[in-house]
Amino acid sequence: MKRVKVYKKMQGKNRILGLEFFDFLILILLYLVVFLASKNLFLNLGIVLAGYLALRFYKKGKAPHWTGSLIRFLMTRRRYPETRELEEEIFDE
Repeated sequence: MKRVKVYKKMQGKNRILGLEFFDFLILILLYLVVFLASKNLFLNLGIVLAGYLALRFYKKGKAPHWTGSLIRFLMTRRRYPETRELEEEIFDE
């Protein structure tokens, strides 16, 4: 009987340290800011670890790609029409 190669990671979730890409990007930005602000290694690692645990706790029970969707929603420009509709057009049926 012939066997077919199966790639288990092909359909799996893409995670780094249990975090999705945007969450991991937030953790890296926290790492950069903390290490630029302070020279105390143990304090910095503690803050980064606390940030990691906070992100893991925050993501518990959320839908996949929720953080990316939230960031996209907050960063998109909202355009409102400059002309207002007349009340007659709105209520006219």
